[in-house]
Order: sequence, then structure tokens, then C-alpha cells
Amino acid sequence: MDVEFIDAIGQLFTDSFAILRLLENGFNWFIIGIMSILMVIWIKKMGDFNKEADKNGTLR
Repeated sequence: MDVEFIDAIGQLFTDSFAILRLLENGFNWFIIGIMSILMVIWIKKMGDFNKEADKNGTLR
């Protein structure tokens, strides 16, 4: 393969991680917030499915 192409891909990855350094801890808090929201939605969905299973007399 072309050496310049491989170097360009390497530089792209290096620059993408530099963006994370600029965001510092904000990126971590963003990911924690998204995961927390998804966890609450998932737990609510599980409760809804359990209520429906109790109502229908099916397995949980």
C-alpha cells in the first residue's frame, strides 16, 4: 500500500484523539448521562413487560 495513505490514516486517528483531550472530562460526563438515561428507559420497559406478563398469566 501507499505509505502516504497509511500515514494519513494514522494522522486521522491521532487528530481524533486530540479532540477527546480538548473535551477533557466533559465527554465522560456526556457518556455517563446517556448511559443513565438508557438504563432508566430499560428498567421501565422491563417493568412494563412484567406487568403485561402478570396480566396475561405468562412467564416473566
